[in-house]
Amino acid sequence: MNTGAAVPPLSSDQERWHHAFAHYVLRVATFQDPDFTFGALSAPDSAQRLVLAAMALLARHYKLSVEQVMAFAGSITVRPHRFNNDDGYLIEMPTPRRAGECFFLAIVRMGDGAIDYVTLERTDDDGVMLGGWNAEGGHLNYGEKSTRDLEGFIAEVIALRRA
Repeated sequence: MNTGAAVPPLSSDQERWHHAFAHYVLRVATFQDPDFTFGALSAPDSAQRLVLAAMALLARHYKLSVEQVMAFAGSITVRPHRFNNDDGYLIEMPTPRRAGECFFLAIVRMGDGAIDYVTLERTDDDGVMLGGWNAEGGHLNYGEKSTRDLEGFIAEVIALRRA
């Protein structure tokens, strides 16, 4: 397989992979099987395999090519992060081009086993909104924010978790 091949341009429907990855595939995996998801995210190799598996699911739905899947999976960064007393992961997405697409995700397991799934999303007017999801599948809106950088997102997640 030649992963260095030119990546075919996306159709408008295929561009929805970005939204679906953060808002559906990764979210559902996180809440339905948190032990598996947190275990997979815990090491770089297994985190990359999880991202590739998620992209493979999206490839079937959005009819993405192998080159597209490999390029998109390679553009997603997963790193461990400590949020006060709780362990979690930061996921950095490619720069969003549409409303609802995420700049970053934070997945944090609290001491009692509950999970915070927090997103920094692009809004319709090219603004930024802090959002998230709960275990019941409800989308949460924490309001518009001014930060678009990783450090600002981390500070917002910590502040949200303290509230």
